[in-house]
Amino acid sequence: MSCDKTITTPVVEATLDVTAKYNQLMQDSLGDDSLYMRSKDTLLRTFDDLQITEKEKAELVLSFVTQFSIQLSNVAMQSSLAWAKEERDGAYALGLVRSQARLAEAQTLKAIEEICKTEKETELVCAQITATIAGSIRDNGGVSTYDSDGCRPLTLLDEGTKYEQQQQMQADTYSRYADAYRKSGVVEIAVDTDGVKKAFEGINGPGGYTHQQEINAERLRLSYEDTKRNHVANSSANMIASMLTAEIDVNPDDVQRWRDAIDYLNDSDNSTLPTPLTP
Repeated sequence: MSCDKTITTPVVEATLDVTAKYNQLMQDSLGDDSLYMRSKDTLLRTFDDLQITEKEKAELVLSFVTQFSIQLSNVAMQSSLAWAKEERDGAYALGLVRSQARLAEAQTLKAIEEICKTEKETELVCAQITATIAGSIRDNGGVSTYDSDGCRPLTLLDEGTKYEQQQQMQADTYSRYADAYRKSGVVEIAVDTDGVKKAFEGINGPGGYTHQQEINAERLRLSYEDTKRNHVANSSANMIASMLTAEIDVNPDDVQRWRDAIDYLNDSDNSTLPTPLTP
């Protein structure tokens, strides 16, 4: 059905064509096979059987014609008037019936559309509820326990994107702690006398590869010193041996330098070195 925004109503001229209908009714009422002609013939046949004068016949005929004409004219006029009114009002009545039928059809279609709209709105609300619940389960996981009213969640199952994000955060935190421990060992963050936060060795002692790098660096520095002293001791020993072989008097100061180098290499105090890591 086309939903037009405008309604076109046919315009019918309000005229009463009574005269034509009256003449038609009068012709039919006075025709050869009409009731009038039959009544007149019956009256004339009755005159033949009655012993009445011509004057009485004329009076009876006049009375019959007068009464019949008046009655016939009144009936014809009323019938023609009613006929004309029916023709005039019939178009309006038919248009009204059609309009009422269209109105009823439109109201039916409107009711159907409202029902469909209500159903679609219900489906939309259901879809929105489903999406909300599904999104909540996807993010928060399923509910494990509720309160006594059965409405407020108390605990959740270990599932959902937020739970996985929490697990990832804990894993990242653990990874940072592990990396920091591996790098710096066990330390204690405290505030010194100047109010500055600093890291101090913890109760478990130093550790971490940073501490090991310090040990290696100090060990390398000491090895340079040892190598230097070793060269001094070797050079002094070679010089003293050559002088003794050539029976040249050895300067006591040269001998003392050689002894100092040997004593350094043999008796060097390494207590200042950082404590190495226990394998």
